[in-house]
Amino acid sequence: MTDLSRELMILADGEKVTGFNHARLTGMDSIGLQPLPFTLRLWNLSDSEYYLLSGAKEIAVKHDDSVLAAGEISDICRGTVPEGTVTEIVFSAGLRLWEAPVSLSVETGVSVSETVRRILAASGTGIPLLSFPGEDPVRSRGQAFLGRAAECIETALSAAKARACLTPSGLCVIPASGLPVSMELTGEDITDAPSRTGERLLVVRTTVTGWPLGKRVAVSWKGETAEGLVVMRSVDADNLEGNWQAEMIIDLKL
Repeated sequence: MTDLSRELMILADGEKVTGFNHARLTGMDSIGLQPLPFTLRLWNLSDSEYYLLSGAKEIAVKHDDSVLAAGEISDICRGTVPEGTVTEIVFSAGLRLWEAPVSLSVETGVSVSETVRRILAASGTGIPLLSFPGEDPVRSRGQAFLGRAAECIETALSAAKARACLTPSGLCVIPASGLPVSMELTGEDITDAPSRTGERLLVVRTTVTGWPLGKRVAVSWKGETAEGLVVMRSVDADNLEGNWQAEMIIDLKL
């Protein structure tokens, strides 16, 4: 299936950015709490819109009603190219959580989920814990957390052999026991035959959509089916004539 529209909508702190004639979004993210960068390039952006972006803290890029990527801006620069000027914005989801320092003591008898909630509260980011499926053991010893909030959360989750990923709404936990299928992909969503990388990973090229990480997905393609956990996704979306594609990597063993 081919997208009929290549429109990219850019929002800086919720305000629509206009005044450019060419845009390209590239990047990838994966489950876990280490922020991976997305890059947005805007050609011939007006001065007023450049100043709007320069003062913004957060950015989101949408196609139709789907958020392709969103996060905190870490860098913005502008340079001259043969086509005029190009503005480059680098941003990452979860950057605040990665950069937030935490110093926290947790007493004996506290569950892993409550420990994660306390770390999130101590981070001052306002990010909530949305779900905690699977085992939620109570720690028999007290714990001390010092360092990056994201790394402290991953340390706490290791007691439940769980992992985490960030969504625009908050933090989700992926249990070691796995998750039920909550998303289905068919020929309407897939643009090319899925390919395997070894016995474990399935690479699926799809329409340009902000597919969520950490979901168990069922893939159907020309009579063949597969299931697994979405562990990585990437986007390369050019609103003119360049690449217009998205990919997800599915772990078939999870």
